[in-house]
Formats: sequence, C-alpha cells, structure tokens
Amino acid sequence: MIYGYTRRVFDETAMNAQSFAMSLADKYLALTAPDVRTVPFRLGDDLAADMRNNAQILRRYMDGTVKVLPADLIDAWVLSLPEPFRAECERDLSRRRGLLPVRMVMADGPARAVGLAELASEFGQLLEAIAPALADGRVDVADLPFARRILDQSDDLICAVLAVRRQVQAILPEVSAT
Repeated sequence: MIYGYTRRVFDETAMNAQSFAMSLADKYLALTAPDVRTVPFRLGDDLAADMRNNAQILRRYMDGTVKVLPADLIDAWVLSLPEPFRAECERDLSRRRGLLPVRMVMADGPARAVGLAELASEFGQLLEAIAPALADGRVDVADLPFARRILDQSDDLICAVLAVRRQVQAILPEVSAT
C-alpha cells in the first residue's frame, strides 16, 4: 500500500525516485537513533553519491528485491509522502486496523486550528461524494463505484470534527476530585 502511494507521487507530481529517496533518508536519519538503524541511507558531503545510494535503496524496496519494509522505516516513509498522498496513506493504514487517523492536539505547543472553513469544506466534499449514490434515494450494491470515495470523505469529516473536539477539550480545565 505504501509503495502504491509512492508510485502515485512519482506519477502525479514533479517528485522522482531520487528526490523522494533523499527526503526519505533525511526523515529516517532524523527519526531513528543511530544505534537502531537498519537501512544504510547516507547524507554526507558527496551529494551525487548520496543520491545514487539512497535512490538504489528505495528502488530495491519498491521493485521487491528487498521483500520486507523494516518497521523503523515505515514512519519515515509515510511522513516523507507529500500531501495529499500522506493523509490518504495514513487513512488507509488506519482503516486496515479499524481506526481513524486523528491528529493529536499537543498541550505544550501551538496546534493547527481546525476552523469552520475546513469543516464546511470536508462536509461539502462528503456531500459531493455521496450525492451520486443517493440520487435514487437509497444506497445499495449499485453504488459500489462510489463507496471508497464516500468512506474516505466521511472519514475526513469525522477526523476534522474530532480535531475540533480535541482542541476544545484541551482548553477545558481538569476536573478536580475534591
């Protein structure tokens, strides 16, 4: 699944394997402690050599030469995907586990505010997705071509609502036990 989103990035954006591999290497090296790294990415003084090395590592995963994506590489890989591919990949990975991806509101730092415009936009996208399915007044097997988009857009709306809810929860004082 992660490889599929990466291929889409290459097909639909100006990013190629080398530029993505460098971004991935940078993210991986920043997130993973040196003593537990399993992937030999390089970011040193020889940019051309580093690009070749890192792109070759990427290609070996994507073409199946290396069969298993190491656990310590998964987060860096997903986080290296540009939007909207990252959000779509995170949503699909979460859905496989029966979860919704909801961004955490950090108590010790500024959080991105989810505003009315984003909620309205997500709701509008859900209406746009579900309209063809509801054109005949019911949702049934004939609406299968619309199902994935309806689920994706409803998940996005639910996540936006939950993000607003978390922001409000974060400003409420703790209830004391006294």
